[in-house]
Amino acid sequence: MKIVFLFCLYLSGFLGFSQEWELKRSANNIQVYTRELDSTNINEYKAVLRANTSAEKALKILTNGDNLKSWNHKTPESEILQKISENEYIFYMKSDLPWPLSDRDHICRVTVNELGFNTYKLNISPADPSFTTAEKNAIRIDNFSGFWLINTIDDNTVEITQQMYGDPKGVIPAWLVNSLITSFPFHSFENLKEILEN
Repeated sequence: MKIVFLFCLYLSGFLGFSQEWELKRSANNIQVYTRELDSTNINEYKAVLRANTSAEKALKILTNGDNLKSWNHKTPESEILQKISENEYIFYMKSDLPWPLSDRDHICRVTVNELGFNTYKLNISPADPSFTTAEKNAIRIDNFSGFWLINTIDDNTVEITQQMYGDPKGVIPAWLVNSLITSFPFHSFENLKEILEN
């Protein structure tokens, strides 16, 4: 019992305690929530949308790394660096941040798990940075984690959730990062919803 308790205590300290989710923005069947983490000043976010589409179409769009730039807000570049299998991908993405901040880029590993009928979870984690070098004017992000969840509500409705935490590195105020993780996901989900329903 003592060993189990110590392990749980260690795990809690490693992950950091988190607060309750707080709704920051809601419109057009899109909600963006954030919550504080005791281990950092950077908040975690969760974005949720409901769209008239299918789980298969949503999965196809989310795993099309070359086309992520077409709907992710302020994302001028995206690319599939490697398709390891039908359920595992390596993506590159670059984010355009407002002046005077430097742009950010990252390389992520996306693994797809089918949780049930028409229900999928896409885990997102850092990939080997040697896949491609960071651009001169961009800061490489390598501390992030999160997931996508695709859940079929009924024959015509799918709920999509993205939950993410990331350390942007460099000199950037926490209050500004916490502002961007409300606006960027919301605009991305607006674009994603339009693609899903057309």
